Amino acid sequence: MKAKSLLSSLCLLLFVVVGAVSAQPPSDPSRVFGAIESYYRPGEAAALGVTWDRIVFAWNRFQPNSPDEFDTSSVPDQFLADAAAGNRQIVGVIKSTPHWASASQTPAGLPFGVELAHDDPANTFGAFVRRLVEAYAPRGVHHWVIWNEPDIRAGEGIVEFEGEVADYANLLRTAYRAIKSVDPGAHVQLAGLTWWYDVNAYREPYLARLLSTLNGDPNARSNGYYFDGISLHIYFTTDSVDDIIAANKRILRAYGLQNKDIWMSEFNASPRRDPAASIGSPFQVSLEQQADFVVQAAALALAQGVDRMAVYRLWDNDFTPGVSEPWGLMRADNSLRPAWFAYQQVIRRLTGAGNVRQFATNGAAMVTASFGDRTVYILWSTGTEGGNFLINAGDVPEVAYADAPGNIIPAGRDGNNAVIPAPGAEMIDMSFVVVAGAVRIVELPGAQRNVSYQSAAGISALR
Repeated sequence: MKAKSLLSSLCLLLFVVVGAVSAQPPSDPSRVFGAIESYYRPGEAAALGVTWDRIVFAWNRFQPNSPDEFDTSSVPDQFLADAAAGNRQIVGVIKSTPHWASASQTPAGLPFGVELAHDDPANTFGAFVRRLVEAYAPRGVHHWVIWNEPDIRAGEGIVEFEGEVADYANLLRTAYRAIKSVDPGAHVQLAGLTWWYDVNAYREPYLARLLSTLNGDPNARSNGYYFDGISLHIYFTTDSVDDIIAANKRILRAYGLQNKDIWMSEFNASPRRDPAASIGSPFQVSLEQQADFVVQAAALALAQGVDRMAVYRLWDNDFTPGVSEPWGLMRADNSLRPAWFAYQQVIRRLTGAGNVRQFATNGAAMVTASFGDRTVYILWSTGTEGGNFLINAGDVPEVAYADAPGNIIPAGRDGNNAVIPAPGAEMIDMSFVVVAGAVRIVELPGAQRNVSYQSAAGISALR
């Protein structure tokens, strides 16, 4: 009893709060959670609860041989019908130059005439985008992403856009004006950016270079810099979610663009240690770590004010053992990875959350989401030692927590405190923590409670 009393006193007296972040609510709370290529498995997408999907509208498939063509077969009508039936909003990615429209004759080629006015007949890309939006706006597609990962350069990975930043600025300007000329209320997102390719090559971040380029356009500000939001691709490392989102927010603020949407339009950690995978993913991620990362990334993104997010991807539709990387929440044989249940739990527990806040202390992290009558606590250790979370829950007779896939486990007790064990992170491949420790989720009635973290270093308060 004496030890328990001392522990309770320490929870109140010995604390160092390292940081707390509170987010603005999403711009459209009903469309926060998506999964890439949900159209392949609409039934499972509905069971998962995702509310948006991303489809590639490849220019080189619509007009493979000439600008006179317009072949819509690459986006089957059934994809749109299934999405409408499941209340999933479609976001279209416009990319892939046809061979006839660029000097390099590759899908990554810079389109002829893209530096011209969007409605100039010689601007082949502008003409295609107008025709595309004319065809699909009446069918409910009003969100467009302009190309994909232009920050990857030759020799670094798969190049999807051969042009330089100034060329992408022209591409974006053309697309934005063409889209808005047909569908004024449409939403235009920047291409998904990877961040790390610039960091590893010692380049200024792509978004900063792009905004600097656009800033020289006298019409940029009156046109919102030709975009309504930015798209970020964030993979594998728990800590990088915070860092990448925060860095891009700072870049937007520098140009007075802090009200733009921020989408984490791809995120995941492919599990090399799935026995069904047999492919060399970058890190030795386990199935359990993939599930933990999905919860951690989603929670951190919400706490940073991200408006939308989408796991890449729902299903291993093109998976070949030993050849391709296992990204899916579902395997190629339709079996569900633990990450599927983890994302389902994220969607179920966090949809409609208000006042999402992030807290950190040495060795631990917490994200809380308020719902008026209850609060959700998402907890994990950030180091390798682990410890215990102590939640003041004296008014709750029995407290249980869920792990990332949703298994329910009774919590321990120490006087008024519920005790939630927090395993340390497993070190894989690197000298730093890749995926943080196992997630613990607790849902308790009422407003946010005092939470502390107990480790070998002592006890510190998260809130």
